[in-house]
Amino acid sequence: MTDSIHAAKTDKKWFLVRCKSKQEQRASVNFSNQSITSYFPTVDVIKVVRGRKQTKQEALFPGYLFVHLDLLSGATSKVNYTFGVYGFVKFAGNPQQVPDELIAELKTLENQTIDTSLQAGDQVMVNNDQYKNISAIFLEAESEKRSILLIKLLNQQVKLSVENSEITFL
Repeated sequence: MTDSIHAAKTDKKWFLVRCKSKQEQRASVNFSNQSITSYFPTVDVIKVVRGRKQTKQEALFPGYLFVHLDLLSGATSKVNYTFGVYGFVKFAGNPQQVPDELIAELKTLENQTIDTSLQAGDQVMVNNDQYKNISAIFLEAESEKRSILLIKLLNQQVKLSVENSEITFL
């Protein structure tokens, strides 16, 4: 019976914590200094900045991070008094628990790059063997690696499926 009580006391779970504006990294470092495991999910996002594609790392959930701890260990007061943190996100007065499966899923998302740089109607140029330096209009993403463009061919708009690596911005 004491084994089951001891097991319950060391049972760590993931909880959602609200951070002060732009303080997620600071809070994560402060948690690390207190031996509290935290997780701040980020993704690489491709954007166009001043006409050039740039990859920037952005928070998946701005203003929030996850902590892995046992609520019975007394670490809850550490969380509430950590610099950069407002406190736990609560539901019915209790800290909001996050399923382990969700954290695992978020960690797989972290390795992906999101390309938000092309919008329908954007002017692009096709650079492949068949259509060298042909001006086109981005229509939609066909998959992660291909896009559908509109090109003018014999005075008509024609849809063309092209590898994303063959598209450059105008």
